[in-house]
Amino acid sequence: MAVTIKDFAVGRKTFFITPDLSLFPETFLEDFFALGFECYFVENLKMISLKEQIDAIISVFKDVILFFNLDANVVGIEWVKFISELQKQYPDIYIGVMFVKRLDTKEKSRLEKLFNYDLGIKCGTIQLEYQKKTNFWIIQKILFANQAQGRRKTIRALCTKAYTFNFDCENKPYDGFLQDISLSHFSFIYPKEKMPIKVFEKIDDIRFHLKGLLMRSSAVLVMQRDIGENDVLNVFAFVNENGQSGLSERYRNSVLPNLYDLMSSNYKSLMSKVLQTRKEDNNQALDVDDLEINL
Repeated sequence: MAVTIKDFAVGRKTFFITPDLSLFPETFLEDFFALGFECYFVENLKMISLKEQIDAIISVFKDVILFFNLDANVVGIEWVKFISELQKQYPDIYIGVMFVKRLDTKEKSRLEKLFNYDLGIKCGTIQLEYQKKTNFWIIQKILFANQAQGRRKTIRALCTKAYTFNFDCENKPYDGFLQDISLSHFSFIYPKEKMPIKVFEKIDDIRFHLKGLLMRSSAVLVMQRDIGENDVLNVFAFVNENGQSGLSERYRNSVLPNLYDLMSSNYKSLMSKVLQTRKEDNNQALDVDDLEINL
């Protein structure tokens, strides 16, 4: 399935630059995903500089927050100078910084003054504790404070061909590929004349194959939108066994890491394509409407 980079660029995204994984493990990002925060790590790579990665991110995603780990030792980078120059280049960018707890309270105050007032970063400073569990709540609070969800309550993951569905309606089988999926909704494109149900109708026992994960759920068709002349995009809301909106708890805990892995894989494929294209075009800005990624 081919989608444009513009499809990926929708929504606010938060990037944590060279985080300390001993204090901020990647499993946190799964839980933030469930809360509606789309977050990614940006690692210090040998072949591509952090500046190149950040330039590529900003060229594609127009609504981003960047949090820099001041304790990361990256060759050739002095964080104050790096962040100051980044703000001059991108004056509208949203930046925050994080650092491990300072035993000297004067040092903490100095960092807060330097970044919050002297440099004027917009997303503040985060002082992490030595306990990972405590850090989860600290970071979550900062994400809420900076409205990192944007306008979305849930994050939809664009699907690959490994994400399929099938169901029976009026004694006829229907199947196809999912277009996208979240913890609350899913969608697929189907020919108009072959779509057997109408808006607000419910389908029971839809079978899903989510890259090796098997799942069953009922769902209600909540929206249809024409795609071209012959197809229609169908958006469904999950309904659990109690008749309530959303996935059943039976599946939610297994679907969450599956969807986060899908999002993360898509992001890595996207950035690999973007960085290669920028390199070929001497780091020129991309036309996100045209560049396609094959899922």
